[in-house]
Parts: sequence; C-alpha cells; structure tokens
Amino acid sequence: MSLDFSHIAAWFYAHRVLLILVAVAFLFFLVAIIVVVVGIRKGKRGQLSFVSPDEIQPMEEANESQENPAPRVHREKFMVGDMASPWTQGVYERNSPEAKINQLLMAFALDEWGRIERVAHPEKVQPFNLDEVVKPCDTAAGVAVHGAFAALVLWHAGDERYRSMALKVASHAQMPQRQKDLICFLFQDVVGHALLVKNVPSLADWSNPEFACALALYTEPKITPEKWDEMSKILPTELHCVYELELAQKLPVRSIYKQASESHTYQEGLYRLNLQTLERYLNPKRWQKLLNSNKTEKFRRWLSEKKIQTEKEALFAVANPEIFEESDWDEETLAKIHSVLDKKNAHAWLFEGAPRPVLRYRLLYFKYFCITQQFNEAVRCFATLGVFRRERAQRLFYTRALFLSGMHDDAWSEIASLMAEHPRDAAVLNEAGIYAHKLHRYEEAAEIFSTARSFFPDDATLAYNEAVFTEKYSKLQVQEKWSEVKKLSGWDKPEPVIEPPVITA
Repeated sequence: MSLDFSHIAAWFYAHRVLLILVAVAFLFFLVAIIVVVVGIRKGKRGQLSFVSPDEIQPMEEANESQENPAPRVHREKFMVGDMASPWTQGVYERNSPEAKINQLLMAFALDEWGRIERVAHPEKVQPFNLDEVVKPCDTAAGVAVHGAFAALVLWHAGDERYRSMALKVASHAQMPQRQKDLICFLFQDVVGHALLVKNVPSLADWSNPEFACALALYTEPKITPEKWDEMSKILPTELHCVYELELAQKLPVRSIYKQASESHTYQEGLYRLNLQTLERYLNPKRWQKLLNSNKTEKFRRWLSEKKIQTEKEALFAVANPEIFEESDWDEETLAKIHSVLDKKNAHAWLFEGAPRPVLRYRLLYFKYFCITQQFNEAVRCFATLGVFRRERAQRLFYTRALFLSGMHDDAWSEIASLMAEHPRDAAVLNEAGIYAHKLHRYEEAAEIFSTARSFFPDDATLAYNEAVFTEKYSKLQVQEKWSEVKKLSGWDKPEPVIEPPVITA
C-alpha cells in the first residue's frame, strides 16, 4: 500500500495557519520552561546547602583560600533568574523616585547676593493630590523614599508645607545622598546653608533639560554668544536678567568691557572676574587695578574677610602692593603669615635642591624675604625668578636686600642701572637718593633728590627724604666749614705745654 503524498500535502496546505500557530506556541512554551529552569538553578545557588563535618575548613584556612572574594554587587534592576527583563526594567525606570524627581526639576539662578532663584511650574503637579503625596511621608522611612519628590511637588504647587518637607529631607540620616544634595541646593534658602554649584558635584547626575542647562551655565568656564543663544531658548525668560551676572563673568572679555560702561550688572560681573583673576595669579597689578576702581570700598571689605590658613592665602597677603615693610601689617596678620610660610621650609628648595614652588609663588616669597629682612634667602630666591629678574619691582627689592646685607657696591651698581633705565621713576629716584646719602655720596644724593623733586614736586615721600638728607648734609657742611675756619685761624692748634721749672741743688 503506497502513501498518497498528494493528499498529505493538501491537508498540510489547508491547515497551514493552524500549524504555524501551534509551532509558535510550542516555541514560547519551550523558552518559558528554559527560563524557569535557569531561574530555579540560580536561586538554589544562593541557598544554604548541607555540609558534612569533613568539608568544614578551619577559619584561618578558609580566609587564606578566599583572599580575594568576589565583590558583592547591589543590583537595582528587576531580574528573572539572572536575565534582565526589558519590560519590567523600563517600568521601574519610568516610575522610580529619581525619574519622578527629574521630571519636576526646574531652572535655577543665583543673584548678586548669592540667593537662589527658581521658576515654578504649577501645571506639572496638577494631576497630583497634595494630601496623597504628603501622606507616605509621616514616617522616617516614608521621608527617605518620598520626601524629595514631595518637597518638589509642594513647591511647584505653592504649598508652604514644602519648607518643612525640605528640612526633613536635609536632616534625614538615611536619605539617598544624591536626593539630599539636590534638595539642600534647590532649597538652600530654607535649609539656611548657602551652596555653590561647584561644591555639589552630584547635581550633574540629573538630566532635566532646564536644570541641566542652568547647571552648564554655572559650571562651564566660558560661554560664547552662540552658546548663550542656544541656552536662552531652554532657560525661562523670567530668569534672564539674573543670568546676566554670570554671563558678565564668562562672555568674551571684550563684550564684558563693552557693556560694563552701561550696565551695573556687567560692572559687578567685571569686578568678580577681576577677583577671580587676582586669586588665581596673585598679581599685584590686578590688585592695584581693583584699588583704583569704583569698587574700592567693597574690595577692601572683601580683603578684610580673607583668611590666612594656607600657603596661597599667606602669599596673597604678601602680594598687597601697599605692603613695603613689616610694620605695614598688623601684628596678628604678620603672625599668621609667619606661621604658615615658616612651615613650608623654604630653605629646602632655596639651598638643598628640593622641588621649587611655581614661579608666581617664588615672586611673592622673594618679596616676603625682603620685607622680613631674610636677606640671604632673598638674594638666593632672586636667582630663581628667571625673566622676572628684569622687572623694576623685583630689582628694587633686590637692591634693598643687597644694601641691607652689606653688599653696598653691588647695591649701588644695581640702583645706578635702574636709574639709567627709569630716569623718571619716583620710587627708583627715592631709593637711589637714600643709598647715595648712606654711602656718603652726598653730592650725588643732592643731585638725585633735586632731580626727583623737579619731576614730582607733590610727592610727600620724596619731600620728606630730601628734607632729612638736607638737614644732615647741611650740618655736615657747617662742621666742615667750621673746621676749616679753625684751621685757618690757628684755633685748631693745640695749646702749648708749659714745662715746670727744673730745680737744681
């Protein structure tokens, strides 16, 4: 009996749809069985199993055999066996506390006084029942899970309960650190602790467009006009006037100077930019520029609040262009500077070959040595200044160090060279006049002071030093002339000695 394959083929063709569905169902069933089996096996691996007494190792041997145990990893994903489920993971990510918080983040700004400004979006929280949002936060565990989200919902809704909720989050010991940092920053006016963006690095973990754009504005070192055009489309227009202060510190310098003449905000931004430059480079010229600006009083108040606890802060105090002698500092400031810089052991890098500080620090160390009369250190430090040895200010201090350390000829050669290069410099002429006087080069001193006074008739320092020199030089001239008179008159001859008569017997 032969099989009729044509009938079989016809039957398969007639029932092809049913057969395909059965095959697909069988494959799904097979995959499900495999997943369940794998999951059961993985679960069994984590259970305790019976161990016979012979298999128990002593504690020391067990520790030696497990010197590098596998790290324990905390997994946040939903798992089936050991395989991630894309569907459950997606649901978790969309409904996790971090995702809900991220949706409610807002743009922020910091005003001239450091206060935080925010923009509320009431429409974002309209679907929420505020009482239901607050209800889970009645316990400490509830605050740890829902507190940050509740604080943001209440704030967007204009409900004053956001203040107490923000304080609960900020003081909660078990709060996720990233959420706590965020709430402490956004509600720093409530928490009572001002925060700078750079001091809260975890803020960069959030991806809300408005929030991330504001963060970029306050963290990027420079902002181009083109970049600001892009940002302004994302950031709320209500805060654009506050953002000007940050732009006035990060736009190209030419743009800042151009607008500073017409805008108070850009004047403040330029002032802050100068402060940043001064703190970074410790440049006395920048210091003098700030002293001569319309922000003098504000700058002096800022200086009075500066602490002296690190090497940089101590050298910052040395950079003051108004400091020329130790007496220019008050005793407390001078003691702090000595305390910090003496611990740095400058002798090691000056004379023993230890690594040197950066050049801008060496420049200020040199001034410090000169002012505090550490002349050997000053002369040695001057040799490490490279091209800055040609600067007038450094050479003036170097000349003083040479003179006060007893190297008078070298000091005079250096000050003579400075006079040749800076014939109309009041400080150079004043210093040269003093050295000439003390080296008994009186005629040269008189000529130098006369020249200086003709150039600077209103300079009080020159007038005083010339008066002191003239008084002493006049007395010396009077003494010389009086000695000459005595000599010509014979008054300088000793009285004749009268010998007593000799009595002879």
